[in-house]
Amino acid sequence: MFYKLKVFTSFTVLLIPLFLFINPAQATSPDAITLESISVVNSTVETGQDIVMQLEVAVPTGYSWDPNDSYLGYSTKVLLCKNEIYTENNGVGSCSYGNTQSQYALSSISEVVETNYLNYSLISFKVSGQIFAGSVNEFKLFRVIVAGADLPNQEEIHKYDRGKTYAIESVFDRTDVPVPTFLNGDVSVVAPTPTPTPTPTPTPTPSATSSSEPVSSSSGAQSSTSSASNSVAIPVAVEFSAKQTIKSPSALGNLTWTRANEIKKPKTNWKTTKYSKANGKSYLSSSVNGSKIKLKTKGDAFTLRYITGANMGMIQVIVDGKKIAEFSSKSATTKVKAKSWIGIGSGKHIIQIISVLENGEKIGIDAYQLGRAV
Repeated sequence: MFYKLKVFTSFTVLLIPLFLFINPAQATSPDAITLESISVVNSTVETGQDIVMQLEVAVPTGYSWDPNDSYLGYSTKVLLCKNEIYTENNGVGSCSYGNTQSQYALSSISEVVETNYLNYSLISFKVSGQIFAGSVNEFKLFRVIVAGADLPNQEEIHKYDRGKTYAIESVFDRTDVPVPTFLNGDVSVVAPTPTPTPTPTPTPTPSATSSSEPVSSSSGAQSSTSSASNSVAIPVAVEFSAKQTIKSPSALGNLTWTRANEIKKPKTNWKTTKYSKANGKSYLSSSVNGSKIKLKTKGDAFTLRYITGANMGMIQVIVDGKKIAEFSSKSATTKVKAKSWIGIGSGKHIIQIISVLENGEKIGIDAYQLGRAV
């Protein structure tokens, strides 16, 4: 392996007064543009919100560098890794991205501020974005790519990996620039907290007496709706076995469900898969991330019947343009399951079912049912 030796110069004595206000640079080198620090702005974000990282990069005097620029096709970005595909060997991290690495990258640059010192400039900026459409998960800060960091040509990248003690220039060449501590770099993406509706009236959940599985709240939200007005209450999701409920009232007797409706196959990204336990002996499946099914419904409640399995991914549910749920259909066994949402509001609705997939995953959508008050 070819090694590039970077010569370090200490500015400690000259710059002590200036560093009363900022952290001193640790990796500053006269012949490299170096990553000085990185930290996450918020360690917990809700789905739909950006993950934001704060970075500092040192640029030796005499060179210009802008984090918004691309250098010979390379751009500056931050990569995260899901906990379940992250491993460590002797303290050095590894992430099994496969061919989905781009879906883990934050690349939107903003709030660039440059501060000049004696022999270098410290450029601070934010890198933000969403990974896997804001899927609920735990992520580790894994890699930082600084474009145009090699001097004097600024043609390649410096790659800083979690747990490494030195940077890599391009793919193979070692660069003896130390990797800064990844402070507070891990992020949790969580489901949004519902906003309470004033003076809610409790709404009962569908009956699950035909199933051995208990009815349980899948989101922890409080059930609420208003039967006396058209205002949209907070939808509550419940999960139960997928045995059809035909005009079978809930435990309190004031909600009935129609017969399951088949879903028309969209023109692209979906195929029909045979399965004896599905409604009509088949269901729709897609292995393309972002595939959509659009339903037009009427009434305050609806049930989605879907397929679980070992290689199944996430399903996102949007009602009238507002995301109300995102959940996993992964399971050790293949079966038909159902989720119901109560309190979406009376009247007509447009419901979108969207796949949120990683490499090798798919989702299966079986049918839907409508509920109404009696």
